[in-house]
Amino acid sequence: MRLRKRRPPAPLRPAAALDRLAAEAVLRCIVAEAVIWQDAAEDVLIDIRDRRPLADVAPRGGPLVSRFVSLALRLPESDDPAILRYTSELRAVFDHHAYMIDSCMQMLAVDWRSERIVEQLERIDGLGSPALRLEALRAELLRAQETREAQPAQAA
Repeated sequence: MRLRKRRPPAPLRPAAALDRLAAEAVLRCIVAEAVIWQDAAEDVLIDIRDRRPLADVAPRGGPLVSRFVSLALRLPESDDPAILRYTSELRAVFDHHAYMIDSCMQMLAVDWRSERIVEQLERIDGLGSPALRLEALRAELLRAQETREAQPAQAA
């Protein structure tokens, strides 16, 4: 019996080679997922502000931190300036969300040590302007898709 050499599988297109349409499609998926996790993160932050036990908050907060980090790692690479702008802004938003949840849980863990920490916890008011920026980027990506889809229909 003679063994044949198998050809190696064709290399996958690297993320850097994604064209603009493919990169925007990936971004829309990532942003849609991020909006869902953002809502869950807001709920966790409310529980932290209300000083719920860390044992109740951490099982939800820890995985959210990991999810935001994972979303940032999944952002496509591209040479397109528009995609670079989106990925740069989204990376900043995801980093903010992960850091915010993590640091608030850390403060909750030691709130008994200092009245100032308690004051900071009571001032938590959600994810702030980065959450609004995520919503705006989502709307922008959806508008770009709708505009592109409407163009061929107008030409016909």
